[in-house]
Amino acid sequence: MIATPQGATDWLYAGGLIGGWLALTYACMRDRQGQMGDDADTLVLHASQTGQATDLAEKLHRTIVARGEKCALLPADEATPERLTKAKRLFFIVSTTGDGLAPDNGHGFDRYIGDDRPRLEGKQIAILALGDRRYSQYCAFGQRIAQWAEIGGATFLFPLVEVDDLSANDLQQWQSRLAQLGYDLAEQGAADETLHWRVLERCQVVGPAMKGASGSDGLFRLQLAAEDGASPPWEIGDLFELHTPDGHRRDYSIASLPPERLITLYIRKVVQEGQVGIGSGLLTGTQVGSGRITGRIRPHRTYRTPTGRGPLLAIGAGSGWAGLRPHVLHALQEGQPCRVLFGERASQSETPLFEELRALPLTGLDVALSATQGGGPYVQDRIAAQADTIRQFLGENGRVVLCGRLAMGEACLAALADVMGKAWVEQTMLLGRLRRDLY
Repeated sequence: MIATPQGATDWLYAGGLIGGWLALTYACMRDRQGQMGDDADTLVLHASQTGQATDLAEKLHRTIVARGEKCALLPADEATPERLTKAKRLFFIVSTTGDGLAPDNGHGFDRYIGDDRPRLEGKQIAILALGDRRYSQYCAFGQRIAQWAEIGGATFLFPLVEVDDLSANDLQQWQSRLAQLGYDLAEQGAADETLHWRVLERCQVVGPAMKGASGSDGLFRLQLAAEDGASPPWEIGDLFELHTPDGHRRDYSIASLPPERLITLYIRKVVQEGQVGIGSGLLTGTQVGSGRITGRIRPHRTYRTPTGRGPLLAIGAGSGWAGLRPHVLHALQEGQPCRVLFGERASQSETPLFEELRALPLTGLDVALSATQGGGPYVQDRIAAQADTIRQFLGENGRVVLCGRLAMGEACLAALADVMGKAWVEQTMLLGRLRRDLY
């Protein structure tokens, strides 16, 4: 179901759209006053697409403040030149999303360091870069920050620490380096509790879509319950972080609405060369009722309910329905008009997933079904085909939520800009009326 923009022209256009938004975002951020730390000696700067880097940054910030030091915690995009000039010590905790990209709250800073000729003499810097070696541009954003710091003449407190897929061994290296500076993260304890969960229900909602020994062995809906009977609170957009026996962590969108007791997930059972994915295999293979998994609920602050009360357009594909579903249900509860543009790797829509979609009191439902072997139509194609309807539906104050694979999301953003205009998309992002969760 997932497709990339077709041709070099589309890629250039998508890049121009995102680049223009980033420049405008960073210009606005430069003028914003932070909630704290304008005179801080130490800055802890984070950039995170799903919140992992933010969690680590918050823990370091608490540790530094507990020592009585003036320290500010900020998204990287709020690291204005004035703040950087005043600070004596900078800690960067940043992830890389997709193939070498900065997260949404680090795009502006990424552009800034690409254009800036820094004067960082006398400043001390440490960098933790989160990434995934499955991508060719491993930890690329963190590496770009390190190059910027080196060019500027900063003093590194210790060499760049790279973390592969939240490896416990890699993170231990970071913690050991900080402890040598007097920052013992263990003293702060865990910010969130990890619980044991039972899989109470699991059903297949879309059939397999295999191509040879790789592809999807089906899309499943699961319901989880905490063993102690009381799930921690969560908000729309938050994630369930699965902890696998081999020490890895996998994030999955929570599809249920708070304050429901059960956690609903939609899991694509991924197969690569005959091997089932670590996380999806565990969730789809655990015994219903008696099997136990370990995980926690993790905040995903950049994917909260869009601001405003305008009509909501939900765009996504496949397991991205998990990220769209609570936004859609909330909008319907609030009496707000809601349209869904949704795609799936299937040749027909007579499945439990589409039955659920058709049962909702939506203003409109537009489905893109691509055959198992690919070839479309794709979600971005449906955006173009429904241009007049979308334009009329969204108007000036419409809101958008977008969830699914990165390539699909970028293609849909470019298509939406064709329909609504580049300026509308940029403004909607800046005002928080467009939320996206791409992976």
